[in-house]
Amino acid sequence: MRTLRSTLTALGIAAILASPAWAQGRGGGMFGGPGALLGNKSVQEELKLDDKQVEKAKELAEQSRTKMREVFESTQGLEGQERREKMTELMKPITEEMNKSVAALLKPEQNKRFQQITLQVRGVQAFATPEIQSELKFTDAQKEKLKTINEEAATKRQEIVQENQGDRAAIMEKMTALNKELTEKVTAELNDDQKKAWKEKLGAPFQIKFEPPPGN
Repeated sequence: MRTLRSTLTALGIAAILASPAWAQGRGGGMFGGPGALLGNKSVQEELKLDDKQVEKAKELAEQSRTKMREVFESTQGLEGQERREKMTELMKPITEEMNKSVAALLKPEQNKRFQQITLQVRGVQAFATPEIQSELKFTDAQKEKLKTINEEAATKRQEIVQENQGDRAAIMEKMTALNKELTEKVTAELNDDQKKAWKEKLGAPFQIKFEPPPGN
């Protein structure tokens, strides 16, 4: 169970945080979403959470892991696109509720930085958000290119998980590298004005750090 928890937490923050569900109006971030991200120690330190906020963040992270595990286990019999769609359906209302809890916990300036960190962690999938596409004025051609990249990415992510089952460090390393590669591909498709706007949305660069769960 510890291995499952560790792997799911890693996936939730590093790669599948950026699921299609979260892209749909900030809802449904698969495998934990905002609660899992706020539970990360390096994120808490970046946001300068006080002791009470840290305790509440831990509670939200644990709630996320519980829901995440339930969704993961309930879709074990499904595969590929069918499984991703079912996870999206199940996680959307959960993450919408978590978004509200996170927003209520953070101060305005903390929430602004948290949103910037969220975009950075989500990487390429952040571009799939209708709000981002609207703000950056994506063309139809850019949207189609993004769709193709995301479809390829879904297959590559699944391969990484299958090839490195139980090896959290390997999954994290390969997911991070893939996310960077794909983000660079999409960014290369942006014009100068779009690149400038995107850079402003991200804020100062942030490198998330992962620690093994207690007891590992």
